[in-house]
Amino acid sequence: MKKVSLVLGGLLVLVALFVNSCGKDKETTIQKFIDISGAELVADDMPAATTDETIEVVMSSNVIPGSSSFIRVNTQREARKAYVAVKGQTGYYEVPVTASTREFLYDFVMIVNQGIDLGEEETFCLQVAILDAEGNVTQIWENNIGLFAVGTGELQISMTFDQHKDVDLHVIEPEYGEEPYSYYDRHIYFGHRTSPNGGELDLDSNASCSNSDVWAENITYSDSAFVAPGLYEVYAVMWSNCSPQDMPTNVTLSVFYGGQLIATENGAANPFVATFPADAPSTGSSLDMDPTLTFVIPDRGQRATKVFEPAPMTESAKEKMAMETEF
Repeated sequence: MKKVSLVLGGLLVLVALFVNSCGKDKETTIQKFIDISGAELVADDMPAATTDETIEVVMSSNVIPGSSSFIRVNTQREARKAYVAVKGQTGYYEVPVTASTREFLYDFVMIVNQGIDLGEEETFCLQVAILDAEGNVTQIWENNIGLFAVGTGELQISMTFDQHKDVDLHVIEPEYGEEPYSYYDRHIYFGHRTSPNGGELDLDSNASCSNSDVWAENITYSDSAFVAPGLYEVYAVMWSNCSPQDMPTNVTLSVFYGGQLIATENGAANPFVATFPADAPSTGSSLDMDPTLTFVIPDRGQRATKVFEPAPMTESAKEKMAMETEF
């Protein structure tokens, strides 16, 4: 079985929930939608364009609550910073940027608030612009971002990716108690969607290289689930590289516990960004690799009160399991 390693992405900023505001004395509302750390939250309207220069922004057009999303900005000009706003909301983010290559490509990560509420709306409008080295503001790029409902819960582990690949999210729960569950019971992924503790994979995208509406996966622990104390292992796995294999795949992972981004145990950032090379081999469900990230849930005396039955395997999961011998 081939071993796959993830290459750290050259991101300039990470994303967190709380930042300090400045600027005019206005009540900002953008945090109800998105947050970007390493950025400055400005309590004012986003600056207007002062040049005809346009930018190209590459990101997913659909997101899930509590997820992190990789954003790449391509411009013909050297930039001082990026501006990010949500149309109709007060406040915007000033994101310090540095070109990641000789070309003017700027990467950062956006996180979607776990409690985002669009009301009757199905989308929100994201706005991005660049302040160039000469002090000019480019034309404002706009795109309607769809929201795909998933569970959040006490513990939420989500993954997004930016290419049409079948990337799978795996979580291994800790051994816990006098008679701990088996490795199989503690392993949550498309082939075993629900653990006895109630952890559930409620979103599996691009199964067998089909094309889903949202390129994300999500594991959630509802209020009735038991979040066992101990070490959790999280894996991003290239089940199938699909085709064509001419672009790297950027993957973002984020973990919320009790509504907060939790510190990792293995030193990985949270959210964490990694890149599968364009020619990354397809490995099926093999976990012949180090965990992408790990974290620890503290023991505060919590105890399980319920055992959850396994969820039925989906037809797409059955198809994938039948194909495992190909890897």
